[in-house]
Amino acid sequence: MPKIKQFHYKPRYYDERKEELDKRIAQIKKEMGVTDEQPEGNKYFRGDYKTHIKGQMKGYFKQSRRQRRTSNIRLLIILLILLALSWYIIYY
Repeated sequence: MPKIKQFHYKPRYYDERKEELDKRIAQIKKEMGVTDEQPEGNKYFRGDYKTHIKGQMKGYFKQSRRQRRTSNIRLLIILLILLALSWYIIYY
């Protein structure tokens, strides 16, 4: 008889509280200027990622609002020109 194939699964333990605590400690150390070392396990870490994204999103929404405003003004000017042109054609 053939042997039963066994599945060797090694579960990984993830502690969400510990991860949050480590991030908080690193942030406090960064604010106090205690250390410049990078958090363990992430060699590509460059500062506080969330605040960087937050700043980019604020700039994007400000730019988007400005573009909508200029677009609306342009549309209003075109409509006024078309209305004036149609009024001129109809009455003259």
